Amino acid sequence: MPSSKPAGESQAEAPERFARIANYYSDLIQRYGHDPRACDYGRAESQQAKFRVLSECADLRGRSVLDVGCGFADFSDYLAQRFEGVAYSGIDLTPDMIAHARQRHPGLSLEVRNLLEMDASQQYDVVMANGIFYLLGDRAAELMRSFVARMWQMAKVAVAFNTLSSWAPDQEAGEFYADPVETLAFCRTLTPRLTLRHDYHRRDFTVYMYRDPA
Repeated sequence: MPSSKPAGESQAEAPERFARIANYYSDLIQRYGHDPRACDYGRAESQQAKFRVLSECADLRGRSVLDVGCGFADFSDYLAQRFEGVAYSGIDLTPDMIAHARQRHPGLSLEVRNLLEMDASQQYDVVMANGIFYLLGDRAAELMRSFVARMWQMAKVAVAFNTLSSWAPDQEAGEFYADPVETLAFCRTLTPRLTLRHDYHRRDFTVYMYRDPA
């Protein structure tokens, strides 16, 4: 089972890393309120494009979905408009995000949780993550692999996640840009049934991972 900290990171450093991320988003909420910019999207169109590509990983009708880093749970609205019977759950590191999400979606399962601290026996049909890796800092690549491995353990049908791409022509300092080839090679250690999407945004890519068909 993946550790909640990468190799070489102290017990104190791991919680501090995630607390910094939570505080970063809390500041954005204070500035923007319920707005895509509070989830660090430059434009609402970018959010919608990433929602679309994640949702295309599988037929989600009647499926249970865990949204890792759910923010305001806006993805639940997107899915509900397109797929009947989606059982949506969301987790996020940021208490302010979950508080706002619960106000807007009182009927959903929404929790302040770190995926790496969850029991992998909690199973969902599809586990997704949207933009959760870029602020992970100097050990981002290791932590991303830990997150993806845990997502795979918890998924009965498929995993879908996106990340900033090292192929991006306009990279910003302080953000983690994953190499698509290296990312796919790691995912290949978990399953050979993979799809790489690098066709929807010049700074971003998405990976789909599938269990073997019954």
